[in-house]
Amino acid sequence: MSKADILEQLPRLGSNERQEIFDRLCELQESELHATHQQWVDEALKSGPATPATEADWQGALRRGLARGAKSR
Repeated sequence: MSKADILEQLPRLGSNERQEIFDRLCELQESELHATHQQWVDEALKSGPATPATEADWQGALRRGLARGAKSR
C-alpha cells in the first residue's frame, strides 16, 4: 500500500481506528528518537570526563562570537 493509498483511506476510518494508527506512529517516532538520543549519550561518554570551561575558554568564545558578528554586518 502506498502512502497515497493510506492518506486516501484515513478519512474513511473511525475515530478509534485513527487513534490506534496515531498511537502506533508515535511509538515508531519515539523509538527512532530513543536510538538517536542513545547514540548521543554514547558519544558523550566515549569523549571522556567532563572538564569545566575556564575563564580563558569563555573569553575565547566571546571573542570568536564577536568576530563572527562583526563579519555578518
